[in-house]
Amino acid sequence: MKKLLLSIFITFFSLSAFSQIQNEVRLYYGFTNSDLLRSENLDGAGSVEIENSYEFGFRYLLEVTDNLALETGLNYWRGDVMLTSAPMPEQTTRSEELQTTSIPIFANYTFLDYFFVNGGPVMDFQASESESIDPQAGIGVGFGLGAQYSYNNFNFYVNPNFRRYAVIPFEEKNFHQKLTTFGVQLGVGYRF
Repeated sequence: MKKLLLSIFITFFSLSAFSQIQNEVRLYYGFTNSDLLRSENLDGAGSVEIENSYEFGFRYLLEVTDNLALETGLNYWRGDVMLTSAPMPEQTTRSEELQTTSIPIFANYTFLDYFFVNGGPVMDFQASESESIDPQAGIGVGFGLGAQYSYNNFNFYVNPNFRRYAVIPFEEKNFHQKLTTFGVQLGVGYRF
């Protein structure tokens, strides 16, 4: 069995060493403006605001054609959720931390050498538990439009993007809150 695995590994490595396919690994940090939205407004309900939200992660791009690549990776998002109750008889405010980890499966299309558009489905997992915030685990969607500049094997980029979490939630709630973010990712990639 070990010999079979070793021969498969050597064959795969030798084929990839001579291929023309470009791979790229990217690291990024992002600033986000986030909100928890419902499909309907509930009269008399408390309010929810998200502060201090950010994201970071890495992406792996596998070039399919000269302009098209498959993009996946791991994304971590964090925000402070400020929960304000309805005024009956007193209004209280408290804070909870919300964390998600996501795996995107994007198509990345480059045009005019310096611009790209990326998007597709995202698998979301909630890392924090909350009784006040609906679970954000599920299948979400994301897309962005970015600019990039290559120098040698390095690629510097900025990627404004939109994300909607739990479009198809793993656990459905009545009037389900869905995390929605507008963000800007700043990153650097390395092509090999």
